[in-house]
Amino acid sequence: MPSPGRPDRSVPHDDAQALFDAVVWADAVARCTPTGAGTDASATLTAQPLRDRPGARLSGSCDLDTRPILCAALGVVTRIPGPVVHLDLSAVAFLDTASVAALLQAATTVTGQGRRLLLHHPPYSLRKIVAMFPDECAALEVAA
Repeated sequence: MPSPGRPDRSVPHDDAQALFDAVVWADAVARCTPTGAGTDASATLTAQPLRDRPGARLSGSCDLDTRPILCAALGVVTRIPGPVVHLDLSAVAFLDTASVAALLQAATTVTGQGRRLLLHHPPYSLRKIVAMFPDECAALEVAA
């Protein structure tokens, strides 16, 4: 039995990735739907694994109501094996400053492991925060 946090080298990489996706994402695919008057579908946040490369796709809004879901999803993303982990933000409508801070923490964690977290299609709100705080957001890497 392999030790925790250490991949079993006897399993081919593609099979290991499929096993990782099946086990981890089965528990980690997250949906948060706020309840109450005046809530709408854009206030939800969903995380799904990417099928074509190691990483995840976030959909919805990242704010106070969905922050626990974002943090849980980023926790899973930082444990996805591979030299580059991709985070597709094309379906994210909004990220507040605390959500950007959570992304920075995830990027720092992955970088500390000698890997990269690559963001794809960041929403306007993220680009605006990065423009306002370029030094603080320097750890974020956006795909060209």
